[in-house]
Amino acid sequence: MKHLLLALLLALASAVPAAAQPTSAAGITCNQFFTVSQGAVALTKFISGVANKNISVCGFVFNSGAATSTVGLSYGTGTNCATGTTVWVPVVSLPINGLLVDKGDFASMAVPTVNGSGVPIDLCLVTTGTGPAVVIIHYAQF
Repeated sequence: MKHLLLALLLALASAVPAAAQPTSAAGITCNQFFTVSQGAVALTKFISGVANKNISVCGFVFNSGAATSTVGLSYGTGTNCATGTTVWVPVVSLPINGLLVDKGDFASMAVPTVNGSGVPIDLCLVTTGTGPAVVIIHYAQF
């Protein structure tokens, strides 16, 4: 009888769902925006790197106007990321009045803090076409 009672208690205990457990630390929330409307410009620095600070991006909006345009993101150092340029978000072709939205509540992408020489890395925008292209970048730098 004691074994039956013990088995019944164990069965009831296993039927009660456990409380939810946290699975990860809080994400990086973005608190800054960069917005521009521009035509064709090769590389344009829009976030200057700062030593020991990360640049993390929660998302972006790319929108073309009355003409086609392309938009992409790169990072590097020097004038407008011209040194050690690395493509970060490949160039996206937008049709007339085209729209691309990639936005989340937490950062999903981050650029390296410094290059191999210890120089802070900048984030740059590249636009081509007749545009203009409207670009909104939602980011954090900490």
